[in-house]
Amino acid sequence: MSGYQDISALEKSVANAGSQLYTMAHKLHAVERSLDQTAMEQMDELEVMELLESMTEVKNEYQNLRKDIQEVQQLQRDVSTSIRFQMSNMQQTFQMLKKRITNSQQKQQQSRCQLRVQRDQRQNTTLTTTNDH
Repeated sequence: MSGYQDISALEKSVANAGSQLYTMAHKLHAVERSLDQTAMEQMDELEVMELLESMTEVKNEYQNLRKDIQEVQQLQRDVSTSIRFQMSNMQQTFQMLKKRITNSQQKQQQSRCQLRVQRDQRQNTTLTTTNDH
């Protein structure tokens, strides 16, 4: 998976977890309101069953949210690992290119020096030949 895809998946998971957290909070609030409005002694069996059902839904939402948070954390670790790997590759590439540039510059300097030496030798040969005549 590329870094962009990892980050995109991470954003989706975070959004999903946020949505589930909102749903869970809403359901908890509904349960609390239900409890506030009705004293426990006044609740009939149907209301108790509805309350238990709501509590089960909240528990299930919490478990799903927890699972999503764990997935988000794993994606964060994956993204971090991917970024570290890419940074390492970039550093290695940079070092390799820097070495190539340095070697190329050294070769150019050597070539220039050789050309100067050859030019100087030709000039010396020309001067020696001219002086001999």
